Amino acid sequence: MRGETVRQGVILESVVTGVVTLGIGSLLMLAPITGVWWAFAGTFLVGFLAHLGFEIFGVNQTFCERVMSS
Repeated sequence: MRGETVRQGVILESVVTGVVTLGIGSLLMLAPITGVWWAFAGTFLVGFLAHLGFEIFGVNQTFCERVMSS
């Protein structure tokens, strides 16, 4: 990693992913479920739902087209 530059747009992509993950994770924490397993299942669900949502709404395609064409 030393000497490499961060590709253009990665900070914005990370912020959007973080905000979406925070939102979905916060909603999942409202579910009245107890047990340690829920933290692992919830973490999986956050990533799964965020990625699925990005695909459904075309965010991945739009982002890739903008980044790859510049």
